[in-house]
Amino acid sequence: MSDHAMLNRKLFATALLGALLGAMSIAPGAVFAAPPVKEPAAVADDKGPPLARMGDVVLTVAEFQRLMNYSNKEVKKQLLANPELLRQKIREALLRKTMLVRAKASKWDERPEVVYLMQRAKDGLLVEQFLENVAKVPADFPDEALVRKTYQENKDKLQSPPAVNVAQIFLKVEPNADEKSKQEAVKNAEKYLGWIKKGDADFSTLARKHSQHQPSATQGGDMGWVEVNQLLPEVRKALEGMKAGDVGGPVVSGQGLHVIKLIASREAATRTYEEVRESLVNLLISRRLQENKDNYLKEMVEKYPISLTEENVNHLK
Repeated sequence: MSDHAMLNRKLFATALLGALLGAMSIAPGAVFAAPPVKEPAAVADDKGPPLARMGDVVLTVAEFQRLMNYSNKEVKKQLLANPELLRQKIREALLRKTMLVRAKASKWDERPEVVYLMQRAKDGLLVEQFLENVAKVPADFPDEALVRKTYQENKDKLQSPPAVNVAQIFLKVEPNADEKSKQEAVKNAEKYLGWIKKGDADFSTLARKHSQHQPSATQGGDMGWVEVNQLLPEVRKALEGMKAGDVGGPVVSGQGLHVIKLIASREAATRTYEEVRESLVNLLISRRLQENKDNYLKEMVEKYPISLTEENVNHLK
């Protein structure tokens, strides 16, 4: 076999996976005209206690628990560790269920083109799950030696960027606020800053009482560790030259006014092995899984060569 033929087969085998799993998407402005939408009928809470409700549509604890159980382990871990993100995902799941109820009430799932697309999606999922199974990575992969070797070879790429632990007292100023409201916000921000610098008031106490950024206000204004490149440009500039414990502001941004306190800062540094070990394990498993899939498809193509009936290909319209 020529090198050119071998290359083509290799490229084809790699591309075949994408073709098999590719989903047919409908762009905005698709030709399907939406039928009149009926109001959804009440959905019985037959799966246990309710978790959230939108009109008559109920998302139960059991339904969302099942969604989490079938999610990637890392995704589930992140959800359980982040209450705000968890609640966001619950709302998204309920909204999706509500849309599903409305679609079925409108018999959208009975339209021929939709039936076809749903079958395509089902087939794609079946192929994906089958490939996941035949390409399964052994439970003992990777071993500790490989993980450590990967860490050593990639230490230069495993940098944690500069970050700051910063607190704020935030006063919201609407973009269309009148001059009087703007001046009142500036007056209050400067007043709080003056009290703090004179020692007449504690930063965290004022933040809890007056800051209008609720998540940080409950923590005494503490925003936690934030990468410097993720800060608002105005806040980032104001922090330049500040030392731990310094208070500054008021900083004017497009969102409002910020009285800020630098709690601590850290320079860019290489992440420790313990910090990145789990991520490296997941990366190595993902790579090996993809390699196994590619090899499986390559073997299939070599064992059962694909031939096209050219005369019929030419008749396609």
